[in-house]
Amino acid sequence: MPTQVLKSLVRRFAGTTLLFSGVVGVGTSGILLASSCIGYLPYSDRPGPGWRSQAHWPTWGEIATYFGFAPWFAYFCLFFGLGLFGLSIVLGFASVPRWLSRILGAILSAAAALLSIASAGWYLALAPIGPDIAGVFGLLYGLFFFPRFVETRSQSVSMWMRVSAVTCSVALFLAWLIWPFLPHKPKAEISYDLVRVTPGDKQVVAASWLGQDLSSDLKTLNLRGETHGGIGSAAGSSPGAPQIYAELIAFQPITAEVKLALPTQGHVVYILKDNKWVAHPDIVNADERALAVQPGTDPRYDGGRVKLTGQPQFFSFTWYPVIPKGL
Repeated sequence: MPTQVLKSLVRRFAGTTLLFSGVVGVGTSGILLASSCIGYLPYSDRPGPGWRSQAHWPTWGEIATYFGFAPWFAYFCLFFGLGLFGLSIVLGFASVPRWLSRILGAILSAAAALLSIASAGWYLALAPIGPDIAGVFGLLYGLFFFPRFVETRSQSVSMWMRVSAVTCSVALFLAWLIWPFLPHKPKAEISYDLVRVTPGDKQVVAASWLGQDLSSDLKTLNLRGETHGGIGSAAGSSPGAPQIYAELIAFQPITAEVKLALPTQGHVVYILKDNKWVAHPDIVNADERALAVQPGTDPRYDGGRVKLTGQPQFFSFTWYPVIPKGL
């Protein structure tokens, strides 16, 4: 690839993906800080957003908190920023006029910014002011910055290719934005429990929330020992969706990372022995999601880390009652 072409691509990537994410992330954080300074709390699960205080100068703690949101906001914007990068290449290929780049950039950037910050704000209990302001910054970015990174070809292509390229790319971008709001087949609700069993005579029983069928199957395995609690969770879904229950039982420390398949519905019991997880019963049809299990990170006590694939982070835990490392 010629050096000039590579430099052009790097410039457009920086000016679309990175600049869009930075403008929306930093700009939104700045407005949230300003709203806090005039007395409006723009995020909070408890007591919730609202007019909670009086006008004041920002403290260093507030500045650090609100601008600490900026990387989080920018992260969610990166995905749509990549779409804007691709769009800039297509619009340049089609040699569209500057005014059309402004209109398309403004509309798509505003919608992308609003959706990105609304997604990020779900984790923060963000007030509507966050996505709304993000949409404004996206609009401004699309109007004044985006057209600068649409580099038109010196030799234009035929009109039908230009129209087709622009129409298809904009349609794909809009479909990307609208897709989350379209009705989808509900995913099964996944409930799981991960425990550790050490030598003992007690019968191992399933967690009460995992259903009677799983409890009955676990009894037929006649597992015995002292149970140490680990971690359990449920990934919610729509009403009436299928249910998936999983009981994970470790008879030894977790020493390797593994992804455990889940059935499309029903239940499964996984048993860790001889450094191998074995499913009971065998899984015939697997769900698209799986449980990722890793060794624990606590230097003193045995434990693990677990998450459902697709979730952003692992949940770390130690067994309770605790089990010292090496036992």
